[in-house]
Order: sequence, then structure tokens, then C-alpha cells
Amino acid sequence: MNRVTILVVAAVVALASCFGLVKYASGAEARAVNASHPVDVLVALKDVPAGTAFADAWNQHRIGVSQTLESLRPAAAVSDPNVLQGLVTVTPLAAGQVVVRGAFADPSQTGKQGPPTFANALPPNTVAVSFKADAAKAVADLIRPGDHVNVLVQVPNASVLGLPDSGGAAVVHLFQDLEVIAIGDVVAPPADAPEAPKNPGTGLYTVAVRPEDSARLLLLSNEYDVYLTLVGSRTTPAEVPPIADREGLPPVTAPLGTPAP
Repeated sequence: MNRVTILVVAAVVALASCFGLVKYASGAEARAVNASHPVDVLVALKDVPAGTAFADAWNQHRIGVSQTLESLRPAAAVSDPNVLQGLVTVTPLAAGQVVVRGAFADPSQTGKQGPPTFANALPPNTVAVSFKADAAKAVADLIRPGDHVNVLVQVPNASVLGLPDSGGAAVVHLFQDLEVIAIGDVVAPPADAPEAPKNPGTGLYTVAVRPEDSARLLLLSNEYDVYLTLVGSRTTPAEVPPIADREGLPPVTAPLGTPAP
């Protein structure tokens, strides 16, 4: 290849490089212009509490339209107020916060939102209640998180619970077939877990009950001795009358080990 040819090739390469650089610079300028272009976004003009209907927040001027640079606009930002009609805030919005998808949800599906805490795992319409039951009164700590138990209390007389006079001390079933959702801070495993975690031996049991039953369980578990019986997988709840002092033993004539009639 002679010198003239080399110079021609070099000139072509230089020209192509110059053209590419000009094109890149032009594209960069266009990208910069687009990035600095103002776009509409919805913004919280005032603090918006969780559970607020979008219509209320909009009409009260708690949420309005503002503008930000295209380069600063969050990918999930909402600009059209119509898409939020009929929805409510999932979490509180602070003044100045850009409204993003997920900040509002259908009120029939929101419930109480938040991080995945123990409360989120509670069965619907229940509250968690904890009480103490030492090993001697709780199946020697063989109960594990996820098991079902019956809760009994020993009272001086069944009449203190509004039951017929037992003529002395009695043991009464308070609740049957309650799931133990935690023992200490060890929670019940998911249904598909290969095995349940062991009882940590704290003697502190947590169950889920209806809100109206929580005060009853707390009062009686603090007032009287609590006993737990472990419910077998093939055992179903049934009405169980109180067992009083006079009924605590089988008849004298019955063979050893025969349960009382």
C-alpha cells in the first residue's frame, strides 16, 4: 500500500470518527434537553393520613399537580388523578412527597398495611394474647408453636365464672382448639414447613382469640392457675363440664384406670 492510499484511508477514518462524535454530541444534547423538560406529577401538598380517600385528599387540596424535571421523575410517579379515583392511601404521605403507584389501594383490599410484622400473620378478626403456663401445667413443654391446645383454669368454685356451684374447687375449660401462634418469641411455622420449631421453654404462650375474648383470657389467666392440654389431630371440640373436687376421682369400685362416667 503506497503513501497516498494510506493517507486516504486515514482521512476517511478521521472523517467517520468526526461524524460519529458530532452525532453523539447532538444526541447527548437532545437527551439533556429531554431530561430537563418539566413533566406533571401528583404531589402531597399537605400531610395525608393513611386511609384517606383520594377524592377527599384532592378536594381538600392535600394532593395536587406539580412539576418536576423528567430526569428527576420517579419511574412509578402518578400524573393522572383519574387513575386514583375510589382508592385510599395505604400509608401516610408527607407534604412534598411525590405520589407513586402503590401509595393508594382499593379500600376493600387494604386492611392494615405495613411491614411484614407478627401482626400481619394473625387470623382475620383476632388479636394476640399471651399468658404464662409452666411446664408441669402445659404438657411438660411438649407443646410446639403451631399446635392446638385447650385452655383450662382452676377456680375455687365454678360459680365464680357464672357456672353452677361446684361445692369446692373446680377446673373449667375456657377455650378449646386454640392454635398456639407463638411460644416466647418463636412463632408458628408456615403450613408447609417440614417440622415445627421446638418449645423454647419460656412458659409464655401466645394465642389468637376474638377481641371480645381477649380481656376474659387475660383476666382469668392472671387470676387463676392456667393449664394447657395438647389437642390431638383427630380430636374435635365438644362441650366439657367443669370437674369439681368431688368428681376428681373415678368411683372407688371402678377398675384402676377406668375413666369416670
